[in-house]
Amino acid sequence: MISLRERLIGTWRLVSWGVLFERVEVPVPMGRGATGLLTYSPDGYMSVNIMAPNRPKFASSDFMGGTANEKAEAFETFIGYSGLYEVNEEGRFVTHDLQTCSYPNWSNTIQKRFIDLTEDRLRLTSPPVLSDGKEVIGVLVWSRAK
Repeated sequence: MISLRERLIGTWRLVSWGVLFERVEVPVPMGRGATGLLTYSPDGYMSVNIMAPNRPKFASSDFMGGTANEKAEAFETFIGYSGLYEVNEEGRFVTHDLQTCSYPNWSNTIQKRFIDLTEDRLRLTSPPVLSDGKEVIGVLVWSRAK
């Protein structure tokens, strides 16, 4: 039988990202149409990048350019992190040991995600987290990239 860890390995495309608030699923601030990739490598590393659709470009073509407002909006419409991962087969969850993260408070933390996996669909849910002053549960649905 193939282990849960082996079944996770590969690249996944974001299908949807919402949050459960008081048992009702609502879209996240990036809105519907967000895109992203999640990769679990055989050597124990993972990476995820998610961004809002139609992000405005900076006026400047300088890679280090951008106004304070442009940079703030870019930060609000993107999240990315990477690090090591471990799968708990019995508990059906994965932990992400974050070495880098666009949200500084998550760098060098361990983030837990509960796994619901079919052949080509992966649903990851978080324990309750604080978001916009409310405790919510993140719900991300992924499809295996082809």
